[in-house]
Amino acid sequence: MSIKRNVCVTTLAIIVTTVGLQAQAQDKEITPLSDWNYEDIYEAGGIRADRLMDAEVFGDTEEEIGSVENVLLTQDNKIAAIIAQVGGLWDIGDTHVLVPWEEVELHEDGVMIPVTEDNADEYSLFASDEYITEQSLSQTQRVDDDVDTGSDIWKLTDVLGDYASVGEGIGYGYIDNILFSRNGEIQGVVVDADSRGPYAYPFYGYGYGWAPGYATYSLQYDEDEIGEMQPFDYERYESILE
Repeated sequence: MSIKRNVCVTTLAIIVTTVGLQAQAQDKEITPLSDWNYEDIYEAGGIRADRLMDAEVFGDTEEEIGSVENVLLTQDNKIAAIIAQVGGLWDIGDTHVLVPWEEVELHEDGVMIPVTEDNADEYSLFASDEYITEQSLSQTQRVDDDVDTGSDIWKLTDVLGDYASVGEGIGYGYIDNILFSRNGEIQGVVVDADSRGPYAYPFYGYGYGWAPGYATYSLQYDEDEIGEMQPFDYERYESILE
């Protein structure tokens, strides 16, 4: 009986949360696609999520020490930190570390972080509850190498590869990429629209009816609004990471 009751309570909580998020979305402003210009993004350049994920990680001696496993973002869609697997050459073995974004240095070959064999414990995933909270870990279950995060922080893998919909839940494609400015703010979300090519759109996360864990991401536009879009040209987008 207690199991059924817990399931009902959990289901009700999900419904209430979803309704609340949808209500919030109605109060938010949506950028008209007529005001959305690829040229600004091309000119600015930045960071491609597909290049950042799995990028090689180098230590302060410029020796390769691992790779990026995930990226943590804030509710206002800015990179907060990266999670990297490091230590293959160290006696401590492979370990995951969390490095604040302001301590990450990007160059065309990968990312450089100030983590060493001696200070790796200081960058432990759970060294600070600013990113990963005890409450979140107690309420949710870890899956594979994924890491649960606090309510104010979400993971890049929470949206990459998700279904993309338009209008009233009409399937449109899937989230193929995220574009970031050079200081880590989201410039746009790239959708592969049923293999017709990549299209970039403004990103609407928290407060627009979306939350981490949702399988579908709503573009906030109707079918007729996206019909005039041109494919996004990656050749014109200068990415910091090669």
